Amino acid sequence: MPRYFFHLRFGQRVVPDEEGVELPNRTVARDEALAAVRELTNPKVSQRRWASWFIDVADESGGFFRTPIGHPALEVVTPDRHAPDVEKPKLSVQPGTALPEYAAPNTRTAEIVRQMLERRYRTAQLLKKNHQLRQELSSLRLATEELQDRARRLVSLARGGRAF
Repeated sequence: MPRYFFHLRFGQRVVPDEEGVELPNRTVARDEALAAVRELTNPKVSQRRWASWFIDVADESGGFFRTPIGHPALEVVTPDRHAPDVEKPKLSVQPGTALPEYAAPNTRTAEIVRQMLERRYRTAQLLKKNHQLRQELSSLRLATEELQDRARRLVSLARGGRAF
């Protein structure tokens, strides 16, 4: 049976799991990590604050799963973050996109992964639209330059005609 290690990480600081534990597969190791997070964050079991701590799960080939233990110490706050009537933007994952193996359905990790995939898809759509708009703008700029050249020639011809 493979051996899995559950390292604790806080920024650059790592508390390594020297012994590890034998488990049947990565899915069971991931589930063990999530169970450990639930236990560590249970106020009846532990009074410790785990803000910005993570559990990194590794096997002999290296790390393959990371999950936060507590809430992040710092949060990115936007102006609409706490607005009462602001709806979450409607994003959609590109059809046919499967969630990675470590994102079990109906978990917080799955929701985060889903949101990341949705944002990547939306970013790709926005980049495509940006490219189209740049092409249109470039086309309009060229048309404007042609009109300016025509206008200069007409003004030049008009001035030349008045002189005679």
